[in-house]
Amino acid sequence: MAYNLYTDKPNKFNCNIEIEGTSLAKSKVRLVVETDEMSYMFNGTIENTGICEVNIPKTKHFLSEGTKGNMRLEVIADDVYFEPWSSDFNVKTNKKVNVVVSEQVEDKPRLKVQVMEQEEEVRPVVEHRKPIQQKEVKKVKKPTMTKEDIIKKLMSL
Repeated sequence: MAYNLYTDKPNKFNCNIEIEGTSLAKSKVRLVVETDEMSYMFNGTIENTGICEVNIPKTKHFLSEGTKGNMRLEVIADDVYFEPWSSDFNVKTNKKVNVVVSEQVEDKPRLKVQVMEQEEEVRPVVEHRKPIQQKEVKKVKKPTMTKEDIIKKLMSL
């Protein structure tokens, strides 16, 4: 079974480590994440109880969704190298949103025709609109004052 790393949330690798012949305080731990193109190393911590924790940030900046590879845990105790665990990994996205457009709605005028069947003839029933009534337009008389007359009158005020 492959280990899952996520693009959109921090990843935390946890395990228990037991070391014989030396103390946990003198030991170092790191997690190596390898793809065909690149290798990434993340340092971890080991508590006195043997609990090991390695924090891996969101992978979206360095591993894209669908990336596969191998990861391994490396422990260095008193200058001796151990590789106690390894696994394949897959990069996934934890939260996804998919949009499916089912139909595009157009606002076009629609005409509905209902055909009524009668014994002798068939007539379509269509809604008719009343014609627009035209109103008489009043004729405007020719102005009795000229532009100059208006200016003179305004200047005298």
